[in-house]
Amino acid sequence: MARTIKFSKEDILEKSVEFIKEKGYSNLTVRELAKYIGCSTQPIFKNYENFDMYKEDLKFYLRKDYSSFIRKYIDIKDYLYTISYAYAFYAKKEPNVFFSLFMADLAGSRTVSEVLNTDRNMETINAMVKQYKISLEDAKKVYREVRFYTHGIATQLCVNSIKLTDKEIKDLIRNNIEINLRGI
Repeated sequence: MARTIKFSKEDILEKSVEFIKEKGYSNLTVRELAKYIGCSTQPIFKNYENFDMYKEDLKFYLRKDYSSFIRKYIDIKDYLYTISYAYAFYAKKEPNVFFSLFMADLAGSRTVSEVLNTDRNMETINAMVKQYKISLEDAKKVYREVRFYTHGIATQLCVNSIKLTDKEIKDLIRNNIEINLRGI
């Protein structure tokens, strides 16, 4: 009798991230993932009742990958700039994961207020209040403008519709921050 190989949720999620980095989120199906892992679909469905439950865990797991990357670049003394650069740089370095997290149906939909009020974004905004000596309201305005400007750069990098050097990415973001700070 053939020995059954057991796959934990962690194993499946690790392979899922590898799959996405290699083949993209749009190609992710239970069958394709099983083929990639080298198993039947049974271990996946043994760990997950349905694909939606799997996608929730996958989203969390991809966010951990993103957070780990971002943390390497953040400097609390220049939080807005460094986190913005890291965001765009992640899109350039890991376009398939970036697409999954910020551009695909996995990302979901949020209002501007919901985006601004996440823990990480509020951490950035509060750091801006101290760094730039501005009000919380002004920090939120500047953050909003820089965030969505940076997202535009990141999406272009992600889909390879623009070629930018790291210096060009940094200069664009720094200039946008300065323009927005002058506008308050």
